[in-house]
Amino acid sequence: MFRRTNLKEKIACGAVYCRNMRVNAREEARVISISDDEQGIPHVRFEKTLISSHHKDPQGVRILSLDTFAKDFHVA
Repeated sequence: MFRRTNLKEKIACGAVYCRNMRVNAREEARVISISDDEQGIPHVRFEKTLISSHHKDPQGVRILSLDTFAKDFHVA
């Protein structure tokens, strides 16, 4: 059985990560910052771009908890 590498310790500002969305499309995330909220929960602020076989579509800045980001994305 293969285990997915835990990204939580490796996520860095400026790095690019991907998430497959559907056939011929993926989501790209360029990390802008990582910071804790008021309750001490770490969050990743990233610039999202949808990439299909024909174009790139910038989606703006998004925020996810570090746990969710590490679970959903992989190294580009």
